[in-house]
Amino acid sequence: MLARALPVRAEIPTLAIIHPSSEQRSDVPGYAATQTAQLLSELSPNSDLAWLIERVSRTDLPWVVIPGAAIAAWEGRDPAGWEKVSEWLAVRGVTIVRI
Repeated sequence: MLARALPVRAEIPTLAIIHPSSEQRSDVPGYAATQTAQLLSELSPNSDLAWLIERVSRTDLPWVVIPGAAIAAWEGRDPAGWEKVSEWLAVRGVTIVRI
């Protein structure tokens, strides 16, 4: 028998940093919709943060992919808004996948 060389494994670059939520995903009927409507009323209607809230509400996935540059921009331009949105995501049990 001939011996085969094992392939050399190259380093895999980091593509995303995942910030898992510590909250359990649950919803008392109507509560999440009320919280979402309240948050949207506090944000500028044409903002990227409002768009993010609407997208997460519509898809109802346990994760959301957000570019690191977007998070940095929100932290600089609207730190209070980003704090509210990130808390809303955590309460809903949505994990942020930062790319």
